Amino acid sequence: MNKTIGKNITTRRHQLKMTQEQLAELSNLSVNYISKIERGTTPNISAKTLYRLAKGLNVPMENLLKEEATYTTNIGPYQQQLETFLNQYPREEAEQLSKSILKLLKSQLPITKES
Repeated sequence: MNKTIGKNITTRRHQLKMTQEQLAELSNLSVNYISKIERGTTPNISAKTLYRLAKGLNVPMENLLKEEATYTTNIGPYQQQLETFLNQYPREEAEQLSKSILKLLKSQLPITKES
């Protein structure tokens, strides 16, 4: 089972053109631990860890457990267009563009008053 989970994580991560370091940051896990999971050498993987990885990979948790997982994301057409657009750039440029887009989006968030 752990080999299947590891294979599914690696497959999805590669599909997203994501490094182990990026997944580690998104899932709040160490790169070393992710590497062990992907190789299938971790004896037990907690549900909490699977949840973090699934969230970082933008897939339902059960997709990581399936023998033949399909990787569809639950995003809308504009998000898909944005992802396709960004994937046309080299990774470093796509990261810079993503950073700029996030900065713009964050600047548009409504300011809430604390009570």
